[in-house]
Amino acid sequence: MLLNFRVRKESFVLFKPFPLQSCTCFRIKDSAQESVITRDIHRTFPAHDYFKDTGGDGQESLYKICKAYSVYDEDIGYCQGQSFLAAVLLLHMPEEQAFCVLVKIMYDYHLRDLYKNNFEVLHCKFYQLERLMQEQLPDLHSHFCDLNLEAHMYASQWFLTLFTAKFPLCMVFHIIDLLLCEVE
Repeated sequence: MLLNFRVRKESFVLFKPFPLQSCTCFRIKDSAQESVITRDIHRTFPAHDYFKDTGGDGQESLYKICKAYSVYDEDIGYCQGQSFLAAVLLLHMPEEQAFCVLVKIMYDYHLRDLYKNNFEVLHCKFYQLERLMQEQLPDLHSHFCDLNLEAHMYASQWFLTLFTAKFPLCMVFHIIDLLLCEVE
């Protein structure tokens, strides 16, 4: 069906080293965010065959990864939207590898920084986006200003989910390809 999704071996080398089996270890620990995770997995690609059945294999795998990450990263835990990135990874690899790549993205690509300190880094990204638009797309920037449309109003979900939530999956797969394969 899909894909041009490529993952290099280096994608599994993690910032915080641990054996691949650790995903199972984290899943058996309790997480204070289990109810939030349960609520969010039902909203994650609800029309996709793999994730549409309540209690099905897709939702179960997604729950396990999100819970494992919430235990693994105690500073950030689980944040709304992480399930979309985890789901995209699950569509292309087994749970343990998806967990490892999620950790890699959160740490090495600094996605977790967006969630820290009252979203300070996220607000900086909004500012950068608006300045880039002002410089590169001045007409669009002016139009948005006329409408009082600020970056946080449309880009929050883009940044917090790495564009996985609101775009067609074929486009999402290319974005993740670029992230994992082209960014050094």
